[in-house]
Amino acid sequence: MLGKRRAAWVARLLAADALTLLVSFVAAHKLRVLLNHPLGRPAARLGLYLWLLELIVPVWLGLLAALGAYGVRWTTRSRAWLILRVAAIGVLLLTAALFLVQESEVNRSLLALFAAVSAVGLWVERGLVLAWLRRARQGDRWARVALVVGTDERARGLIAALRQYPEAGWAVRGCVSVDEADVGRTVEDTPVVGALPDIAELLQGDRVVDEVFFAVPPERLGQITEALEVCESFGVDTRVLVDLYRPAQAYPFVEELFTRPFFGFSPTLTRQGVLAAKRCLDIAGAASILVLAAPLFVLLALVIALTSRGPIIFRQERAGFHGRRFRMYKFRTMVRGAERMHEQVAHLNARTGPVFKAADDPRLTGVGRWLRKLSLDELPQLFNVLKGEMSLVGPRPLPVYEANRIKGAQRRRLAMRPGMTGLWQVSGRNAVDFEGWMKMDLFYVDCWSLALDLKILLRTIPVVIRGDGAS
Repeated sequence: MLGKRRAAWVARLLAADALTLLVSFVAAHKLRVLLNHPLGRPAARLGLYLWLLELIVPVWLGLLAALGAYGVRWTTRSRAWLILRVAAIGVLLLTAALFLVQESEVNRSLLALFAAVSAVGLWVERGLVLAWLRRARQGDRWARVALVVGTDERARGLIAALRQYPEAGWAVRGCVSVDEADVGRTVEDTPVVGALPDIAELLQGDRVVDEVFFAVPPERLGQITEALEVCESFGVDTRVLVDLYRPAQAYPFVEELFTRPFFGFSPTLTRQGVLAAKRCLDIAGAASILVLAAPLFVLLALVIALTSRGPIIFRQERAGFHGRRFRMYKFRTMVRGAERMHEQVAHLNARTGPVFKAADDPRLTGVGRWLRKLSLDELPQLFNVLKGEMSLVGPRPLPVYEANRIKGAQRRRLAMRPGMTGLWQVSGRNAVDFEGWMKMDLFYVDCWSLALDLKILLRTIPVVIRGDGAS
């Protein structure tokens, strides 16, 4: 949605948000100083806290971007909810970062005040921006003036959508009909200013036109070729509404391959920037945990080696992204040769569907039961995350022989990299039946976002500590 024509607008919005955060920080500090006496601990002068802005600004702007604050769908209600989530997640991340670096000089009350003041500040700023956009759309200076070719239901729906989101910047000034008989009518209170053969005349008069939307029936797409050529020769942007297929879940995209334009569909989000951010989160998170947990790795390896015979690390072939096979690592929790004993314990399966899970698997070692209870056996998968075979969050990877037995729409769970944790793990895990598990995986694939990943990661911590649903 954010093409080259919106880059300048987004840059201005980023600058306005950054300025609001700066002003909010100063205001929060002033408020904290006023509270010195009742809180019993005076705040240091402002200059000693300004370094925090180097963390606050990129974190807050990154969260705003991840949650869609620079798209075209933030309304009054969703704007407030979005900003509250940014404030809550941001202050949690900032507090955690200060704790990890053992920074004790920063007043935590200042951070809480900043979260509250910045939420109010961003809400007011975005409200002013939205009011300005609604007013600016009435003129031609700031609006992106558009014509819509078409007069049927497609054109009506398009005009209604463009009006619903003024932050997109478009203002429809007229319709162009495919049939000359429609000239003089109105479509959604928009006048039909001409017919398709008149497109050149409409573009070279004194009328301001930045873009032409073609919303004609599929069977008449062949009639707009000449009009597209006219728009190109006049330097006017065009967009063609293509209703060849209405996907139930897939995301449409357009790209050029071998100098030819293609209109495609992907079962997952194709925004490469957001997917790259997810990968950066995976690398940073996995590397940080590996460094912090290095002593624990050594301790667990010694305990496993001293209490049972066999390798410390268990490797098993699993089905990953789009069915790619990879070797997943775990701390060994079963006796040596446990996989060869599968048929002997098949009758203990407590699961429906193609997966195996025994509540009291006799192949587990004493240490293995404890490792599984606390999910410590999963830690070596951090290396799978670093290798790009897995993600911190995603559908759980199944053994190849189990994944091959999953048929139909449930195969869509393979459309994203498998994860160490996911909705299934934080929603009951082994207490959830197979159908419920698959529905959670499909929901994640269809509704994935960075915000959802962060929410799942935060929910994973108490679930692991309590050992909910593990066995």
